[in-house]
Amino acid sequence: MNQLATRTSDGSAILSARHLAICGATDIGARRADNQDTYVIADLRSGDLSNPCSRADIPLSKQGILLLVCDGMGGQAAGDLAARIAAEAIKQELIGAGSVTESPVESLKGAVCGANGAILAEAKAHPANRGMGTTCTAAIVRPDRLFLAQVGDSRAYLLRDGRLQRLTRDQTMADEMVESGTLRPEDVATCPYRHVLIQAVGTRSTVEPITSEVLLQRGDRILLCSDGLHGPVPDPEIGQILGAPADINYVAHELIQAALTAGGPDNVTVVVADCE
Repeated sequence: MNQLATRTSDGSAILSARHLAICGATDIGARRADNQDTYVIADLRSGDLSNPCSRADIPLSKQGILLLVCDGMGGQAAGDLAARIAAEAIKQELIGAGSVTESPVESLKGAVCGANGAILAEAKAHPANRGMGTTCTAAIVRPDRLFLAQVGDSRAYLLRDGRLQRLTRDQTMADEMVESGTLRPEDVATCPYRHVLIQAVGTRSTVEPITSEVLLQRGDRILLCSDGLHGPVPDPEIGQILGAPADINYVAHELIQAALTAGGPDNVTVVVADCE
């Protein structure tokens, strides 16, 4: 059997994934009038697009698979429109782009910045929509690496060998206070600034996506989600559900159900991917 491999810093081999098993799910929640979340799953090599609500298997290539979650800003004008514009702009920018192969991080960053411009242009053309914005956590998955770009507080997680790792940091006033030492981490959940974003896509002329890169190996499970999940459901419970020996179709919908059981205060969206 052929197996792709990469090397860690100590020279040991890590078997790389050959394909992703992917499932996405979204729910309006219990207290919202509409769903302002959007997610995207797209094969960047072929241009095939899919938003599967049940398991789908996609072969991995050096161009990679795009995973994306956008959460339109609640309470702002046309947050759902902002999320859709951002998702579509990023998807169209990256599909078939040669730069994705050579510089995936810069490609992701450029696509998110382009989405920022697209939302601003829409708001300028339609003044009634001014003030709309969205979070965005976007990932390109390749056989041995995960590349991330984040604006706002939608998150990315990695589950490996039963251990949950958070790959992003919420760009909120509360988390900035933790970084500066003026707020204890255990007080974030009750802080009145925990949902106040430092930046969002489409709300100002420039945006600075936070980018990162993570080595992957076969058996890893990736989660992208909106704060409708990680807000009401604590990380240990998210990790427990992700770590269940079950198909990702079941896992994705169990994550949604956990948010609803916790009160469903917001729209909730998840994208789960297994490196197989």
